[in-house]
Amino acid sequence: MENHEKHMFARRNDTLRQRLKDKGLDAYLTFDQSDVMYVSGMPSEGCFVLISQSGDFLFAPLLLAEHARAVVQKPMKVVEDRRLLKAMAGIIKKNGLKKIGYDPDKIQVGLFKSLSSLPNVHWEPLGGFILWQRMFKDAHEIGLISKACQLTTRSAEKCLATLKEGITEQELSFKLERLFQDGGSVKPAFETIVAFGESAAYPHHVVTKKKLGKNMAVLMDLGSSMEGYKSDLTRTGFFGKISPRFKKIYNIVKEAQAAGIAAVRDGVAAGKVDFVCRETIRKAGFGKFYVHGTGHGVGLDIHEPPRLGISVKDILKENMVVTVEPGIYLPGEFGVRIEDTVLVTKGGCKVLTVV
Repeated sequence: MENHEKHMFARRNDTLRQRLKDKGLDAYLTFDQSDVMYVSGMPSEGCFVLISQSGDFLFAPLLLAEHARAVVQKPMKVVEDRRLLKAMAGIIKKNGLKKIGYDPDKIQVGLFKSLSSLPNVHWEPLGGFILWQRMFKDAHEIGLISKACQLTTRSAEKCLATLKEGITEQELSFKLERLFQDGGSVKPAFETIVAFGESAAYPHHVVTKKKLGKNMAVLMDLGSSMEGYKSDLTRTGFFGKISPRFKKIYNIVKEAQAAGIAAVRDGVAAGKVDFVCRETIRKAGFGKFYVHGTGHGVGLDIHEPPRLGISVKDILKENMVVTVEPGIYLPGEFGVRIEDTVLVTKGGCKVLTVV
């Protein structure tokens, strides 16, 4: 691990520790894989982390302990044991940790019952405590997301430029994911969506063996990942002679997305970005065919706060990474969605899904 990365994790956890102190808490416990990755660099499931005023601890099953010791850097300590909860209880008692935060939305009922049985410990529900901090990307995170975005964009452009009659949605999705692998992405950010013709009218279409024929819309929603950090991109093209109907809808969505991207900047309400996209489409007469929100945050998870939707009160801040993805979906005909991942800046935003 590079030296700057060692300091990066220490800075993140020092910030978390100060926020805990401000809330009068001794520690925070997380079992969420993305949170664990964020505070320790450990990418595997099955580990959990305790951030405390007395130090930081990653608890690893015996089968993952060697990997954890190779990844996790001091001052965080790796704890390996056959009975990890018992080991954690001992650390809590030894360090006199009395008030510990946790995310009630990311813990199983049975597990919480076990934690609740620990004597002299008050468990404080703090939903999204680490996730809130993860909304603000540091330079290392922005670099990885940008790298994933560039690979995703190159892959989409190559596939759209080499479409051929008879290829199936499934084959095209496989081709995209092979391009990700060739570019250094271990796995896609999410299940790749490829939709031909009228299937593109379903925003979350499940890939099939449907074949591409002449004069069909082609919608691809895809994302690669770099060291756990995701990208998100949607491109809609047309195979064959572009119909006036498709061209009209495409241009409306393109105009809506341009308006949305132009609205993104530090201090702007996330709901405003949704409004300007939605209003453009409404004025064009297709408002009822815009059936989802305009965007979401992207990072270690493909869907993170903030959300860009109707009446959302979240405020966009510098160094957040979000998508802008308006769409029009015409049942029985086709759908058009154009999505880019952007970095919020003081004076506007930077589109990351470019080559």
